[in-house]
Amino acid sequence: MKVLPLWSFLISLSFSVRAEEHLELFQFKKPETVQALEANHAQIEVVADAKFPGLQITFQPSEWPNVYLRSGKAFQQRDWRGFGDLALEVANPEDEALALYVRVDDDFSADGTRHCRTGSFTVPAHGQGVMVLPVGASGVEGMRGQPARPGDWMMVTNGATLDGSHIVAFQVFLAQPAKPRRLILQNVRLRPAARAEGLVDRFGQYTGADWKGKVREEGDLEKQRRAEKKGLTALLVSSDRDAFGGWISGPRLKSNWYFRTAYVVGGKEVAVPTEAGKDGGRWWLVTPEGTLFFSLGMDCVWGGERTPTAGRERLFSWLPLQGDPLEEFAPVDERRWVDFHAINQHRKYGPTWRKQWPEVALRRLRSWGFNTIGNWSSPEVFRLRHMPYTVPIHYATTATIQTSWSGMPDVFSEKFSAETEAAVERETREWKDYPWCLGYFVDNELPWSGWGDSEAAHDELPRAVLACGGKQPAKREFVRLLRAKYDTVARLSEAWGGTWTSFDDLEQQPQKLSDKPTAACRGDLAAFLEAFARRYFAVVHAALRKHAPRQLYLGCRFAVRPPEVVRVAAEFCDVVTFNIYQKTLKAEEWAFTANLGKPCLVGEFHFGALDRGMFHGGLVPVANQEERGQAYQQYVESVLQLPAFAGCHWFQYRDEPLTGRFDGENYNIGFVDVTDQFYPELAAAAKVTNTRVYSALAGQERP
Repeated sequence: MKVLPLWSFLISLSFSVRAEEHLELFQFKKPETVQALEANHAQIEVVADAKFPGLQITFQPSEWPNVYLRSGKAFQQRDWRGFGDLALEVANPEDEALALYVRVDDDFSADGTRHCRTGSFTVPAHGQGVMVLPVGASGVEGMRGQPARPGDWMMVTNGATLDGSHIVAFQVFLAQPAKPRRLILQNVRLRPAARAEGLVDRFGQYTGADWKGKVREEGDLEKQRRAEKKGLTALLVSSDRDAFGGWISGPRLKSNWYFRTAYVVGGKEVAVPTEAGKDGGRWWLVTPEGTLFFSLGMDCVWGGERTPTAGRERLFSWLPLQGDPLEEFAPVDERRWVDFHAINQHRKYGPTWRKQWPEVALRRLRSWGFNTIGNWSSPEVFRLRHMPYTVPIHYATTATIQTSWSGMPDVFSEKFSAETEAAVERETREWKDYPWCLGYFVDNELPWSGWGDSEAAHDELPRAVLACGGKQPAKREFVRLLRAKYDTVARLSEAWGGTWTSFDDLEQQPQKLSDKPTAACRGDLAAFLEAFARRYFAVVHAALRKHAPRQLYLGCRFAVRPPEVVRVAAEFCDVVTFNIYQKTLKAEEWAFTANLGKPCLVGEFHFGALDRGMFHGGLVPVANQEERGQAYQQYVESVLQLPAFAGCHWFQYRDEPLTGRFDGENYNIGFVDVTDQFYPELAAAAKVTNTRVYSALAGQERP
């Protein structure tokens, strides 16, 4: 992509830009500038006589190779208030796309989560452009992905709100490159943020761009409806699938009239091996009819999704007024919001849209080769009983332990068991007698550890428990275990390198451990983490066995996965679930699943792009819609290569709202857009792969 001149960024029909000038932070064109940079597992040199002149960085294979720019040395401007974007002119001279990261710190204690904001973008092979990381508080509020000026590459961002008056450093880095990779940096600037007026049209689409399939008038929705009805090849049951989506021409196993699990070798169910796959077998789910089942799921199958409007009315070129028939989708009250997904379905299908959308969704899913309704989906789809479904269970508890990124239920609280059982009884009541219910996910992405591979991240939960006061039940349990092991506080202090005078002091006062604990301390932290997990999974397992004994416990959907916690989960769960946002599942990274003695399942994965008017490519962005389809195929194929995995579920059915859902997420991660139009490239690619899964697993062909 050609780098646009700076004046072109100031012209846009949808944006007005503040008058402040752009500020150049650093120029990568002079050899002496290299001395101001700190290269870690990277080589840097200025190249002038090349297609892409600038600073060439060669990142070496390592965990986080980077070039670090420190304030006062590499740049002087520490006050970034008044600016909204960090814009980097970059070029990729290589034949492969490059996933590039940028992190900005407002304090030298930044650890990847606190005091920093990180952005990522995949730079195309031989691509050249302006990569933009929003850093100011002046962007469009309530949106993780920000609108881009023409020619910008907006980075996928996460992290804290920065103190713009105190920026101390930023770095450019890669994540674990397998071989040396090159990048050219040509310029780094601070720019004023764009302001959006009338960002969204009456259909919930971006007003500042055009693309094939964009809806321009209500008649386009009717044309879509007729075209889909005529052209969508909707085989209600594939010729190779039974009514539950199981494999008709595959082996038949014993049926217990509900979904169950089985380890199968040569078409026969056998005892659970020490290592799955070593004998040529693999884990499967089994349908109520006894057929083998690989779960191809779709999360968040529901009718619409709201975006807040209160205080943000300027973003919308149209909203229903009071008295408008569409007012029900944008009520005028203090919690004002609008649901463009629902509005467009009402326009498309008429007043009966609420009855029609679940039937349309199921027809699409079957046509695309899916066989499972995944987590967070609407009971309206379950009740049709045309496709197996999974049910989420969550419970609220006042006894929580706060970690750096989320609250963890205190499993040692007296409330925990009662609240868990009450939630399980309530949420299983309608589904426990139906074989279409595959099972239950309980909770989602709990903070079993911090992010990253460091020892401190691994120990974050037990450290957070020790940082609590003496009234926290988990803290009291931790100290009880330490008393039982060490007998005297002197022995504990010697083992841990502490100076406690009594166990009561340890229990009552919040404790902050050293960044480099002793080996004995680390062992005790790990032991408590395992005890915590055992209590959690035992309570949930008992409640599910009591209230829904014939259906599967589908785990807690790990995002972070300390090994000892995963092993405990495998003791109690019927299926161990992971939300895995990667390009593919690498065999060496996920080989441990073969030794768990239980099947596994991917609860969430997705890919997004910015070529159809969206502002954020999700957690794993790709270049365009065609690449989304290719990425889907590669991901599913990688899951099939792992004998412990019995399924994978895409997150989610629809795109998130352009202007952000309740937490600001506004990702292009749907099979369906805001106008109820599916992405043909993604749907076609998924159909090809999904319909070949059983034959691929039979060894007849690759998907």
